[in-house]
Amino acid sequence: MRKLFLITTAIIGTLTASPVEAAPVATVVALMSGGASFGAAMTAVFGTFGVAAMQLGLSILLSMAVAPGKPKQDKQRAELTRPGALPAYRYIYGKGWAPGTPVAWTVLGDVLYIGWLVNSRPSALSTHTILFDKRGVTPEGDPFDFAGPGATGVNSVFGNGHVRYWIGRGDQTTCPDAMVTGSEGYFKATDAWQGRTVVWARLHCGDNGQMRERWPSTPPELNVEGDWSLIWDPRDDSLTPSSNQALITLDAPMNNPIRPYAETYLRLDTFAWAADVADQAVPAKGGGTLPRYRADGVLVWSDGAELEDQINPLLDAGASRLIRIGGQLGIVPAIARPAVHTITDWTDGQSVEMVRWQPGDDIYSEAVASYVAPDRAYEMAEAPVYIVPGAAAEDGGLVRRLDLSLDFVVDHRQAQRLAKIVAMRSRMQRTVSCELFPDAMVLVAGSVAALDVPAPYTAWNGLYEVEQIQPAAGVNDDLSITMRLPCSLRETSPAIYAWDAETEEQFVEGAVLDPWVATLSPPTGVSIISGGEAADISASGTITPRVQVSWDRAASSSVLRYEVQIMAQTLRRQGDDFVLVWPARWNDRAIVGVEDSAEARLYYYVPMVDLGHGYRARVRSVGIYGESDWVTSDDIVASAPERVILAPSILMATGGIGRVDLTLRQSNDANAVTMQLAASLTPNVAASAIIATVPAGSNVTVAQTESGLGNGVTRYYWLRARDSFGNASPWSAMASATTTT
Repeated sequence: MRKLFLITTAIIGTLTASPVEAAPVATVVALMSGGASFGAAMTAVFGTFGVAAMQLGLSILLSMAVAPGKPKQDKQRAELTRPGALPAYRYIYGKGWAPGTPVAWTVLGDVLYIGWLVNSRPSALSTHTILFDKRGVTPEGDPFDFAGPGATGVNSVFGNGHVRYWIGRGDQTTCPDAMVTGSEGYFKATDAWQGRTVVWARLHCGDNGQMRERWPSTPPELNVEGDWSLIWDPRDDSLTPSSNQALITLDAPMNNPIRPYAETYLRLDTFAWAADVADQAVPAKGGGTLPRYRADGVLVWSDGAELEDQINPLLDAGASRLIRIGGQLGIVPAIARPAVHTITDWTDGQSVEMVRWQPGDDIYSEAVASYVAPDRAYEMAEAPVYIVPGAAAEDGGLVRRLDLSLDFVVDHRQAQRLAKIVAMRSRMQRTVSCELFPDAMVLVAGSVAALDVPAPYTAWNGLYEVEQIQPAAGVNDDLSITMRLPCSLRETSPAIYAWDAETEEQFVEGAVLDPWVATLSPPTGVSIISGGEAADISASGTITPRVQVSWDRAASSSVLRYEVQIMAQTLRRQGDDFVLVWPARWNDRAIVGVEDSAEARLYYYVPMVDLGHGYRARVRSVGIYGESDWVTSDDIVASAPERVILAPSILMATGGIGRVDLTLRQSNDANAVTMQLAASLTPNVAASAIIATVPAGSNVTVAQTESGLGNGVTRYYWLRARDSFGNASPWSAMASATTTT
C-alpha cells in the first residue's frame, strides 16, 4: 500500500487562512446526483483551499433504519379527536383529512357552541370540506367572514340551520362575532387562537327523530379536508402548500417547536436536490404517473424526544436518510446515484476491516408496508407484500418479513416501492472500513464510490455508499503534515431503486366509504357456545366449564372497546317445584378492548357456570362519543366437555321375597363419581327407568336393594357411571333376577 500523502506547511497556512465558502455544497450535491464530472469536482474542491478546509469534519449518514416508536397515524388521529384543554401540538402536512381537537364548548338549550384546534400553525385551505363523524357538509356562505353568519350546511341532516361554522386559517385576530354573542359570553372576542388553524361551529341538535342520526357522537368528531401547512421551497424561495416529501422534511427541523434549525446549520442544496427527486414523475401500472415521494399526514410533536426521531416518519415516506457534514444537517434521497469517486487503494494508516455477513436479524427476504388509506377514512391499510426474488432460498429457506409503517404515505403504489427499497437495502451486507488518500476528499456521507482494488481484494469490488468519513490532519515532520480520511462503506446497488410498474406493482382494490349510518356500527356474528370448545382445561387436566361469547369486529374505525352482558337462567319456586326461568335484567357489563386480540374475531368467557342452566349474551360497540345498538345471541344450555367414561358392572342380582338384592361395582375410571341403576320388566334398556343414583368413586363396590316387588316377578337391570359434569358411560351388561314366593 502507498504511504500517506504529504502536504507542506505552506499549503496548510493557506488552508487555515482562507475563508470558508458555500460552493462545495453545490459541488457535492451535483456529484451525488451525477451532475458533475470527477475532474471538475476535484478542481472545485482543491482549487480553493478554504473549500478543502470546510471538509475537515465528521460526515455521517443518519437514520439507517426505519425507526419505530411513534403511534400509528390512525391511532394518533383518534387521539387528536378527544377533547382537551391542552391539545397536542401538531403540524398538518400535504393534503387530506386533519382531525380537530375540541378545545372549548358550551351548551345553551339545544345548541352546542364549540371550537376545535386543527393545525398548530397557519394553513392554506384554498379549498376545504368540513366532515362531522366522517360525513361531509355541503356549505353555503363564507366561513372566513367572522363578522357575518359564516357558512351554513345545506345538505341532508345538516341543513335547515343545524350546522353553522367559521374557519380561522391562522391570520385571524378575533373570535367570530356570532360565537361571542350566541354563547352569551362563554367565547370571548380574544379567543382568536392567533397563528393557529381553528374551526368554530354552532350546532343545533334538532328534533329527536333525527338527532341520533345527525349527531351519533357528542361532541361530533371533526375532520377537515384540504391543503395544509405553507412550506418554504429553497429552490425558488416560495411559500406554498406542498406534499413534496423532501420539502416537508426540511420544514420540520426549521419550524419545529422543540429546536428550530437556522439555515446556517442545514445543507439546503441537499434538500433542494431531494425535492427534485421527490417531484419526479414515476409511471404507474396501466398508465399515468405519480410523484416519486409524497408526504401527507399529521405530525404530533412530543416532549422529551429527539427531533431526528420525531421526523423519522417523514424520512420513511421517501426512504431518505439524514446526513451530518461538519455539523450541518442534510438529506440523501432514495434514488440510484453514480459513483463520484473510484477507490483503487487505501493507506496503511489503519488496518482494513471487511465484513461479508451482517446479523441475521437485520436481513429480510420480504417487506410489507402499511399506509394511510384515504378511501378507508385514513385508517392504516396493508399494501401487498414485496418479496425479494431468490432471497428466501439464499437464506436457507428462512423467510424473514419486515413490517414497515408508513404514516405519511397515502398511496399503496408509493408504499410498494418503499417496501422494495427497504427490503433490498437490508440485503446489502458487505461493509468496508479503511483509510483513504486525500483524493477521496470529494466523498461525504451518502456519496457513492466505486471500489476497484487489485487482488486479493477483487471479490469486494463494486459500488459502496459512504456511511461515515472523517478527514483529519496529522503532523508528519516540521515541514509537512499527513491527511487521513478514515471511512466506513456499505455496498449498494442501483437495483435497490429500480421499479418496473408493469411487473412489480400489485393491484389493490379500493374501498367505498359510506359513513352515513345512524349510529356506531355494531359488532356482527355474535354467538355463544358451551361444552368442550369453551371449557378451560389446565395442563394437569383440571376442567372448568365455561360459556364462550364471540363476535366479529365492527366496521367503524372509531370503536374503542366492546361491552358484553350475560343473562343466565335461575331456579325459581313454582308451587312445590323449582323451575329454571329467565330473569328480567342483564348482569353487569364486561369490557373487551379492541387491542385485546389481533384477530378479526374477539372472545369473552363466562367462568363458573351452572351446568344445565340457559345462557344468552349481548354485545355492543363503544366509540369515542357514543355506542352502537346491542346485538343479542341465541340461547344455549351450559354444558361441560364430553368425555368417555368406562362402564361399571353388576356383579350379582339375587331374588328374595318381594325384593332383589344387587352388588354393584363402579368402573375403574378416576372421573366416575356416581352410578345410575335402571330396571325394567322387559329385557329392553330403552324401556327401563332409573331407580337409584348411587355416589361411588373408582372401583367402589356398593350393595343396592330394590324392594316392594311382588312374588315371582322377574326384573332386568342395567348400570352406568357418570362424571361430575354429567357425562355418562355406556350401559353395563344386563343382569336379571326373579323374586321368590
